[in-house]
Amino acid sequence: MKQILNILAQYGIPSGVSGSIGLHRLIESLKHMFAVRMNLGDPDFVNISKVLSDMLSPRFAYGLKKTILENMTFNPEHYGGKWNILSDHGTSHLCIVDNERNAISMTGTVNSYFGSQFLSPSTGIVLNNEMDDFSIPMNATANTPPSAPANFTRPFKRPLSSMSPTIIVKDGQLKAVVGASGGIMIIAATVEVLLNHFTKEMDPLTSVLTPRLYHQV
Repeated sequence: MKQILNILAQYGIPSGVSGSIGLHRLIESLKHMFAVRMNLGDPDFVNISKVLSDMLSPRFAYGLKKTILENMTFNPEHYGGKWNILSDHGTSHLCIVDNERNAISMTGTVNSYFGSQFLSPSTGIVLNNEMDDFSIPMNATANTPPSAPANFTRPFKRPLSSMSPTIIVKDGQLKAVVGASGGIMIIAATVEVLLNHFTKEMDPLTSVLTPRLYHQV
């Protein structure tokens, strides 16, 4: 999310993210985000400090913005994507704010219908089948990029997820609590709701209900 917002901020707010040209810039920013994101993996197993630093860096976003043209799109190679993008799913999300403005943004998942289809006899909880959010080694073809090594399966390793629970605070005051369900579409959905509210000045309900777009490399 931070990488997308760093790119879009360079166009100016709100004019730079408005209208059809604003949608084009958002789509191109999403493509760049997905290309970089697939280099992430469990930090207990993979050194992702450079990837995270890039995704948070305004300077890195400046370099990506220079590759976005206003009148065209490109083949996936243009966005730097080297790995096959996973399609995760099965999420649910909740936001809670109490009367003292304490906030919770929480996303959970069993991944697919009834998760692993195994009910814990001690807790009664249906266990997830998050194993399919790992990348699986496979032979690449002309139309299918290789799997991302940073997300290969290993014992005790956590798979890559699209969950984006977000709390916005300014000057110590709570301004927004947001997140989404929808698997791979979560990141785009969360960014667009924030843009709707903070840049297009929509009320919270309209920000959520307004139709959204999605695109990946």
